[in-house]
Amino acid sequence: MRRNEASPRPRRRLLLTVSGASVVLAITAGAVVWTGRHGQESRASADERVHVTTAVVERADLSDTLTLRGTLGHGRSRVVRSGKDGLVTWLPRIGAEVTRGGQLFRVNDNPVPLLYGSTPLYRTLRDEGTVGRDVKVLVDNLRKLGYDFGEQPEVGSWVRPRPAATPTSDGAGAEGETASADAASGKSGQDAAPSARPTAADSAGAGSPAASPSPAPVQVRRGEGVLTAGVIAALKRWQSRTGAAATGELGPGDAIVLSGAVRVGGLLAEPGDAADGDLLSVTSTVRQVTVPLKADATGSVRRGNKVTVTLPDNSTVRGHVTALSSDAQSADQNAGGEPQLTVTVGLDDPDAGPVRDADSGSVRVGFTSAAKKDVLVVPVGALLALSEGGYALQRPGGRLLPVETGLFAKGRVEVSGPEISEGLRVVTAS
Repeated sequence: MRRNEASPRPRRRLLLTVSGASVVLAITAGAVVWTGRHGQESRASADERVHVTTAVVERADLSDTLTLRGTLGHGRSRVVRSGKDGLVTWLPRIGAEVTRGGQLFRVNDNPVPLLYGSTPLYRTLRDEGTVGRDVKVLVDNLRKLGYDFGEQPEVGSWVRPRPAATPTSDGAGAEGETASADAASGKSGQDAAPSARPTAADSAGAGSPAASPSPAPVQVRRGEGVLTAGVIAALKRWQSRTGAAATGELGPGDAIVLSGAVRVGGLLAEPGDAADGDLLSVTSTVRQVTVPLKADATGSVRRGNKVTVTLPDNSTVRGHVTALSSDAQSADQNAGGEPQLTVTVGLDDPDAGPVRDADSGSVRVGFTSAAKKDVLVVPVGALLALSEGGYALQRPGGRLLPVETGLFAKGRVEVSGPEISEGLRVVTAS
C-alpha cells in the first residue's frame, strides 16, 4: 500500500565534528542509511515530492584563519643596562627616539651612544689587526655616520694583530709593524699568508725566555671587520665630535648595540644612581602589534605569515609575523596560568593614516594557518557521511557522488572527485 504522501517520513540529521568544522549528515526521505555502493540511486518518486535546498559547487580560494586579540603599540620592550662602572648623570625623557650615534644616557658625564648591529661590544677594541663581528659593527656604524677610513681587508685575507705600542730596545717589533701594514692595506691571503702563518717557533716564543711571541695571524671571515689604522683614526674623530675622550678605543659600556632606532618607554634609574644596573626600557620606533599566544598553539603561526589587523575603528590593515619570543613564560605564574609566547606583527604600512590615527590599544589579528587556491568548494552541510565510510554529495535527483574532502574553513569544505565539477548543483542542509 502506498504511503500517505502528506506525511512523508521525516529526515534524519546527525551532527559530526571533522577537523573543527560541523558536518551535517542528512538522510533524505525514503532512505534510512546509505548502505549501498557509492552512486546508489534513492527513490526518485519520494525525492520529487520533498522540497530540498541546493547549493552549487564553486571554484574559490579557501583559507582557515585564527583570530586573536593583540595590542597596537611599539612592540616588546627590552631593558638597557650600562655594563660600566660610574654614576648616571643624564637620562632621556620617556617617549624620546634615539637613532644611530645618538646618546642613550651619560655615565660620569660621558655620552653612551647607540650603535646598530647584532653583536654587542664584549671586549675593548684597541689593537690594529683585531678581527671580529664586533669590529664589523664599529666599521659599519662609522661608515653610516659618514666617516672615511679607507678600504677593509678582503674576506679570506690574513692579518696579524698588532698590540698597542710598547717600547722595544732591539727592534724586535719590526715584523709586527710589517704585518700590521699588511692588515691595514688589506693584502690578499696569497700575499700575506706565507710570511704570516704561525709556526712552532712563534708559539714557543722562538725558544727564548726573553722573547715575546708574535700574535698569531687571523684570517678574515665573512661578516667580520678589521680594526685598521684608518678605523682607529675615524673612531677618534667620532669620539671627539660626540664629546667623549678621543682615545681610539671602544669597550663594553662605551656604546650600546641594538638592532635599530629605539623609543624610550620607561626609566628604571635616576641621575646619581650606579650605572651598572638597569637604566631604561626601550621599544622599536615603528608601530607594531604584539599578540599573546599559548605555547601549544604555535603550530599555526610561523614567522613571515601574512595577517590581517582590525583596528579599533574596524578598518583593516595588512601585516606579517616578524618574530616569536623564544622563551615561554607563564601568563600569570602566581595564578598558575598557561605558558604563553609573544608574537610580534609588523605592519606593511605603519605610516598609513588609519594606523597613525589609531590610539594604542586592543586590536584583532587574523592569522592564516592554512590556505588553498582555486579549489572546488561546497557548504559543509552538503556532505553526506556514508555508513561504509567516506563522504558523498547528493544530486537533487537522489544520486550520490563520492568525494574526497580537503581543507575545512569558514563553513565550506574543499571537495574533489571524478564526477565533481564547477557549477554542479547538489543537495545541502537548510
